[in-house]
Amino acid sequence: MTTLSFDETSARRVERAYMTRDVVRQREVVLGLIRLAPGEHVIDIGSGPGFLCESMADAVGPKGTVLGIDISEDFLGAAERRNTRANLSYRRGNATALACPDAAFDVAVSTQVLEYVADCDRALCDMRRVLRPQGRALVMATDWDSVVWHSSDPGRMAKMLRHWEAHCADPRLPRTLVPRLRAAGFRIEAVQGHPIVNAHFGDDVYSKGIAELLAAFVRRRVPESAEEVDAWLADLIALNAQGRYFFASTRFIFLAAKAA
Repeated sequence: MTTLSFDETSARRVERAYMTRDVVRQREVVLGLIRLAPGEHVIDIGSGPGFLCESMADAVGPKGTVLGIDISEDFLGAAERRNTRANLSYRRGNATALACPDAAFDVAVSTQVLEYVADCDRALCDMRRVLRPQGRALVMATDWDSVVWHSSDPGRMAKMLRHWEAHCADPRLPRTLVPRLRAAGFRIEAVQGHPIVNAHFGDDVYSKGIAELLAAFVRRRVPESAEEVDAWLADLIALNAQGRYFFASTRFIFLAAKAA
């Protein structure tokens, strides 16, 4: 499903990143856009650490349900250990073959997942299958060319980002999602960007977690680059100490409805 394997260590890094104010704000934006109503049934495809699932379960209330699907046992374990909601459950599964009946959900959500799925079109078709007539869908994905990351060595930064592209199946997925959603049987309702901007490098911002994930990924993928990766990280820390750190990335949100 993905070229980035989420073992226990990387899952913890992602969980920390998803607790930062940047991703908390992202969840607030997502919840505002999908406008969940009490009693609705929701599927989160690629639920990760489960924070969005928890917020959605609260929004649909005791008469609604939320099902989180993820391929990572480490993510599922972390989410299940934290879960105290009777209307929220998790299941291991693949985005391209959801073990759910047809027309079972009012809403389907998939945030930062489909760029990791080799057969995105099949995943979109299965998402449509499990939605009820006129069911709503929200898909969020990053175009990794949108990343602006200041460095005292732009060449090294470009090299790190090129290595990082291999962590997902399609690092530029948002550019083709509108026609893909239509081909899968969705009607496009809206498309918008969601920026993440960090002017410092700390545990409270999203880019710190991404830097750690990127460094670990490149060290595994290109072992001979370990010294260069260390220098890249040291530069980010130095820029932060000098008050010169800057990171920005745009995530794109697609709102759609199941077409007749």
